Amino acid sequence: MSRLAAAAVLAVLLLAGCADQATTLDSASPQPDPSGPTLSRLGEAVAGVDSTRTQLLTAPAAVITGATALDTADAASAEGARAAARGARNAVRSAVPAVTAALEALPQQSATYQRALAALSEAAAPLEPAQKAALEDVVAAGKAEANAIEAFGLTARDAWPAYSALDKAGALWLERATAGWYRTESEAADAYTVLLRPQRAALDRARAALRAADAERRAATDRQRQALIAADAALAPLR
Repeated sequence: MSRLAAAAVLAVLLLAGCADQATTLDSASPQPDPSGPTLSRLGEAVAGVDSTRTQLLTAPAAVITGATALDTADAASAEGARAAARGARNAVRSAVPAVTAALEALPQQSATYQRALAALSEAAAPLEPAQKAALEDVVAAGKAEANAIEAFGLTARDAWPAYSALDKAGALWLERATAGWYRTESEAADAYTVLLRPQRAALDRARAALRAADAERRAATDRQRQALIAADAALAPLR
């Protein structure tokens, strides 16, 4: 990888990181040989961390999107609002199938991300102590982030049967509401309450567990984002 090509890769990663949580590093070559193998290796390592982290972050995003879609449909159905529930169910149909695929992919994505972090640690070895330390902070925060996302995934797997039951109940209620089973919104709301009553306690526990796991996951992701920002500042003298 040429000096210009590597610098371009790193600059693109910085711009991509500004758009969302996947904050990345914008670095240039370490002295004294900025066009040599150190820059190439560092550029490849940073690109690896960026791409694998971006993939890993899709898993919790898919779970939260699916859960939010189901919660929105639940709220509309609980009010007996047929039209609102129908619109919310459209979102459910597009969001929920992605959850299973995301949870299945998560362990491999986490392992790949952690291998990329290890490669970044190795690539940082020739740097000055302060710059190396900044990248080691990225590696440490990244490992903690991966662990938090894995823990979130385990919680989501445990919680998802309750959401699946909600999905089935919501679909059944809307089918009945559309078929004219309920004369008024009040009657429809009461029917939904009765339909969900056996599942409501389990659903409430699942929601609470998922919220707690997501809060921990978000905190870890924020710490990694801050570590990436600090590392970018530490590498600024090399550019």
